[in-house]
Amino acid sequence: MICRVTGRLVAIAGESVVLEQQGIAYEVLVSATVLGELQQRIGTDVTLHTIHYYEGNPAGSHLTPRLIGFLAEADRAFFGAFTRVKGISYRKALRAMSVPVQHLAAAIAQGDVRTLTSLPEIGKKTATQIVAELQNEVEAFLDVATAGPVTKPLSDVQQVAVEILVQWGDRRADVERWVSAAVEEHPELSEPDAIVRAAYRFKELRI
Repeated sequence: MICRVTGRLVAIAGESVVLEQQGIAYEVLVSATVLGELQQRIGTDVTLHTIHYYEGNPAGSHLTPRLIGFLAEADRAFFGAFTRVKGISYRKALRAMSVPVQHLAAAIAQGDVRTLTSLPEIGKKTATQIVAELQNEVEAFLDVATAGPVTKPLSDVQQVAVEILVQWGDRRADVERWVSAAVEEHPELSEPDAIVRAAYRFKELRI
């Protein structure tokens, strides 16, 4: 089993990155959060904690080997717990992890179905199932020391600003970072248009 890969980050495409090590290139599927973290690291050495699995119908004759990568072992462990929930496939889990793990764990611990349903591919029924199965198992993932810097969960108004920027063609992981930075610096902002303008200033800085 491949549990960790270290190599030079040579490409980012869609939902995956490519790490090259001693002439061998590994394509690794990652979440939007990880993509955002790696955007500025092309050409540098990166270590990803990985899960190796086979994608396809087990009853069929063709299975494709895949790697999923995480920047922290704690994130990989959370993914393992997340995918034990009925109806959460590896692909669905990866897309749903569009926010830092500590935020996702906090929503589960608090039974915050509304926040969970705001994630890609998570409906109300699935969100309720996630809370029922994991609410008492996510305490370890609330430790922000294992998951990177904390940013406050976005409010409804701030989420509207995010959707506006995403519709204009920016990547969701980048947009959420810009909006978080904008409202942290200007907590008085209460209208989506004003938040969008402030976020664009951080876009120009490429934080």
